This record gives sequence, C-alpha cells and structure tokens, in this order.
Amino acid sequence: MPDEKEEATAELVHRLGLDGIENLIYGDEPSSNLFTSLTVGAHLRFWPRWMDFYLGNTKRYKKQFPDEKALTAYYGASDTDGWLEEIRKNIRAALAEKPEYLVWHVADCTLEEAWTRQFYYTSKDVLRETAAIYNAVSEEVPETVEVLFENIFWPGLCRLLPSEIDYFFSLLKGSNVGLVLDTGHFMNTNPDLETEADGAEYICAMAEKLGSMKKLFRGMHLSCSLSGKYQKSCTAVPPENMDEETVMMHITSIDQHRPFTTEAARKIVECIEPTYLTHELFGDYGEISEEKLKIQMAAIGADGKGGKPISLCG
Repeated sequence: MPDEKEEATAELVHRLGLDGIENLIYGDEPSSNLFTSLTVGAHLRFWPRWMDFYLGNTKRYKKQFPDEKALTAYYGASDTDGWLEEIRKNIRAALAEKPEYLVWHVADCTLEEAWTRQFYYTSKDVLRETAAIYNAVSEEVPETVEVLFENIFWPGLCRLLPSEIDYFFSLLKGSNVGLVLDTGHFMNTNPDLETEADGAEYICAMAEKLGSMKKLFRGMHLSCSLSGKYQKSCTAVPPENMDEETVMMHITSIDQHRPFTTEAARKIVECIEPTYLTHELFGDYGEISEEKLKIQMAAIGADGKGGKPISLCG
C-alpha cells in the first residue's frame, strides 16, 4: 500500500468494525510505509505464467519472453534460481508486515489460454510444481505464520477436488499450511450459476465432498462472481492485441469481485467456518469501496460470524 497512510486506513477499518487488512505485498523489499498495526494477513506476489519457465520449456515461454531482458522484467531474474530468490525476498517483505498468515496463489495460465481454456498443464502438474517451489523456499516462513494456498479458476486448485487437495498437501513440508477459499474464483468454474443462491449451493456441495479436509479452509476471500453469460459468449480465439488493458478487461469480466447482497453470503460463511474472512471487493481503479463493503457485511451479518471480517486493501 505505498500510496496510503496507515492512519487513514485505520480510520476506515475501525469505522466499519473490521479487525484489520489483508495486505497485498508484491515488492521484493519491505515497504517504507509498514502497516503492521493493521495487517492480519499478507498476500504474496503471483506470477500467472510460470510453469514453462520453471520447467525449462523454452519453446513455449520464448513466445512471450524471447530474451533475458523480457524474462527479468517479468520474473525478476532470467533463470529459475534467481526467480526462487525473488520469491524468498517477496516472502521476507510480506513478513515485515507481521502477518498471521500469507496467501499463495496456485494456478498457471498463459495469455492465450485465458481465452482458449485449452490448458497445456493439468491441475496435478501445477500442484506438483507449486509444492516443489514452496518446499524450496519454506524455510523463510516461521512456523508461527500460516501459509494459505488459494484457488483460482485456472489449473491448480481450481476445482478443489478431494483427490487433488489430498495429493497437494501430501507433498508440502511443515504443518503451518492450509487453504484460503476464494468464493468468486470458485464460482467462476461453473458458468451455469445464475444466482447467489446457486453459488452458495455450489460452494457448500464442494465443501461437503471434502469431509474432514474442509478444516483446511483457514481463510476465505468473499466476493460474488456470476460471469457465466460472459464466459459462454466469449470467443475461444485470442484477440490479436493482447495488451494489458485488453487482458485485464477480459479477466475482470470473468472475475467480478462483486459484493454478495443476500443471505447466500451467510450460508457460505457458516458452511466453511473460516478463521479469517476477507472482503475482497474493489471499487473503481482498484480502491476500497466502502459502499460495497457495507452491502456484503450486511449480507453476512454485522458481527462477521464465522471469521474475522477483514477488508482486502491493495
């Protein structure tokens, strides 16, 4: 949060009756403007396209990153050892905020695949290599800090299948690991959902299938995404111009980050019972929308039953 002052954010957090923030940390150095008194969780940097680079599939990754300059601009390094060091530095920067937990995205998707949805790597591939990377850098994380792995709607933890979760956690080092359920991301995996009630039923059915593994959901990113109409209308042919604006428009059309407005929100929270509940809602230009926060907080109940109500700040 380089452009925000802690006092101003604290005023908003306290006015809304929240416990703190989940802090987005994308840098490789501790911020000069720390939010330690407000930070409950810290969200680590995410590289959406990494499997080809990590596995040395040069034929594929050179389509987007043709030289060392391009690789360094994206990964912070031109080789995998250097990239792992960038991940370590990002973890250290996040830990400077004194969080109780860290959030780690689990997914891989190229620009073309974001449109075609014909993925080169399977979820099991992504889970295996994510575990390998985490194990290589896990010594940076104290045992007192949890690492919560987040689902996205691309290969990785997208479907939250019992077999895949069991496989993934069998590979991870340490006991300070768990999951954070992103409700919007999971809803995006079913374009047939039409209502908030549909979304709640879909999420709770997934949780029921997990059985005792449901307790791995230590955190939740709560937002509503009913983008099935857009997904079904979207062509599978990538546009010729895939600049940043075009890509972001496509992704945010799928991943809507809207507030829940009905009792479906409470049903989800009570079903999952997270320790940490983050309202992941964005206003225009990525800033916090106080109005949307109030709408969603009312939907779950002002006491935030089921977890700590925490607003996600970027």
